[in-house]
Amino acid sequence: MIQEVSIETAAIEDFNGIRRVVHDVWPVAYKTVITPQQIDYMLRMMYDDESLLKQMMEENCEFILAKVKDEIVGFASYSEMASGEFKLHKLYVLTSQQGKNTGRRLLDEVCNRATKHGGKRLELQVNKKNEPAINFYHRNNFIIDHEDVFDIGNGFVMDDYIMVKNLALDLSSE
Repeated sequence: MIQEVSIETAAIEDFNGIRRVVHDVWPVAYKTVITPQQIDYMLRMMYDDESLLKQMMEENCEFILAKVKDEIVGFASYSEMASGEFKLHKLYVLTSQQGKNTGRRLLDEVCNRATKHGGKRLELQVNKKNEPAINFYHRNNFIIDHEDVFDIGNGFVMDDYIMVKNLALDLSSE
């Protein structure tokens, strides 16, 4: 049986559902990548109400949700960084929902929305040790552009690949 996944724009009322997803995913996805202390720090830093509100209102991040029967099963956030250049900030899907094309649906929706707003390029950061995510993005036409290390405070860093996707090439292949 194929489940119906709907994609919709998130609102402030969805913060608890967004947090539920990351608290399900992060301990599994990052357990061999970063320490439990860094996971706790980053979850608090990026997903409390104040931070999510700032991302939405001040940093112009649009959050979109994947829902099954009104339950949030995944989300993504993105924003325009410069004319024609967009950044995918987050994309997470409940562990029970992975492998069901939900992540692909969210990514496709981000690409479509960015393209509608003149997007030519989509960039993201992914931890160098997060092979499942790197492989997912490779399968979806992202390439590693470069790598960088970001100091996120409290003695922690993010050691990431910067991956990019040419959205104009995607359009020409359809």
